[in-house]
Amino acid sequence: MQKDTAKLGERLAFFAGLGVVGFIVVDTTLRRIADPRALLRLPRFFALMDFRPEGALLLLALMWIAFLSWRARRFPEDGRTRAFLRASWLFLGVWLVYLLSAYLVALQWDTSKSKPYFPELAAAFLQGRTYIEPTGSTSDLTFYNGHWYVAFPPLAALLMLPRVALSGPDAVNSVRFSATYGALNVALVYLMAEGLRRRKLIPLDSRGSYWLAALFGFGTVHWYLALPGNVWFVSQILAVTFSLLAAVALLETGSLPLASAALGVAMLARPNVVFLWPFLLGLQGSLKSLNRTNFLRASLRPALLALIPIGLVVAGLMSYNYIRFDNLLEFGYRTMNVGAYLKADLAAYGQFNLHFLPRNFDAMLLSLPRWDAACGFFVPDPLGMSILLTTPALILLYRARPSWTWSGAAWISILLLLAPLLLYFNTGSAQFGYRFQLDLIVPILCLLALAFGERVSAAARLLIWAGVLVNYLGVLWFLAGVCR
Repeated sequence: MQKDTAKLGERLAFFAGLGVVGFIVVDTTLRRIADPRALLRLPRFFALMDFRPEGALLLLALMWIAFLSWRARRFPEDGRTRAFLRASWLFLGVWLVYLLSAYLVALQWDTSKSKPYFPELAAAFLQGRTYIEPTGSTSDLTFYNGHWYVAFPPLAALLMLPRVALSGPDAVNSVRFSATYGALNVALVYLMAEGLRRRKLIPLDSRGSYWLAALFGFGTVHWYLALPGNVWFVSQILAVTFSLLAAVALLETGSLPLASAALGVAMLARPNVVFLWPFLLGLQGSLKSLNRTNFLRASLRPALLALIPIGLVVAGLMSYNYIRFDNLLEFGYRTMNVGAYLKADLAAYGQFNLHFLPRNFDAMLLSLPRWDAACGFFVPDPLGMSILLTTPALILLYRARPSWTWSGAAWISILLLLAPLLLYFNTGSAQFGYRFQLDLIVPILCLLALAFGERVSAAARLLIWAGVLVNYLGVLWFLAGVCR
């Protein structure tokens, strides 16, 4: 009886996956046939665009894959090389799917003309300025002392500097920029899962690493956030990139200072990710098999060394603030040119206040879609929708109970990250789901990998496929304007 139930579950999971993938392919095809104008514009767009950077990236990726393939044949016992080889192929595959999602599903092709702030900021840096001279929208900019400033930390602009220096800000295609880092994130999730497996911190089998990467890449809000390349979302994608890189670096090398340096780079996109540091510290303790009694003594010196790169980043951000706003602690959010629906609360309660707790809690966990009679379907609340709907597999986190291992540190980091988010004046504004979920995603994914057990069960796979379907609808709703 138990075997029959297990077989039925396996079949349900298989056909659910087949149905979700089939639905996405057929639905996308029918939408483009019904409205072929987008496809007719696409060749003209391609003819005008410079794809040399992507061509160079593809060539480098293939050369890297060729090297790893040679090394894997030469050293067949080297599991780390094989993991990096699979991650490289995964990057290329997801990169292609993300670009197709942007071009054919979301109809997002180029940098938004209304808010292309990071390429402009990169150009300003090259000219010795920290302010920009916007020619279009000034929404979400901060006006101070006669100039408009980009309040968001500068990592995206710094990464765009080489391209802007060579060809100017108009040459940056933020859609392809964002999709590239988004695909890299999925590959890094796979490497993180493999690192946890190799270090025997989770019992998951090798296929489970693929399922975790698929859950992240297509079963969370990361899918739609990686596509449009606008000023808000690019920072979040990059913060995830370097947060994941911190975890992978720690699992690969055991070096907490190196991991902290990567986390410091992530802070240049989202400073609040500094609260991931306890998770990294706990992870290092587990790598060294430290128990409760000797953890603090053995971790003190490496922890102090690891704080140096984070301290340097904090000093850099504070200096950047002072150059812009004559205040070490002023990022520019308090006086940002936000939408009218946010201005009143920001003026009355400030950037962080208990007043915002119920609203943020609702947007993160409780908010449900509503029926839209004109559309004939349910539509999400643009101020936020429950993460349990966008990523149903999160309900499995109950299995990853905190203990005196890295899992306890992961829960501590999640709680520390949640504290400012729940008190923030903005739920994430116009969005699908709850985009600030990505700030917590690294420890959440590690805990899910632990919760999966030895293999990803049929029930867990059904939850993953449900998340993929929901997030495909989110791409349609938020980016393609379906039912908006």
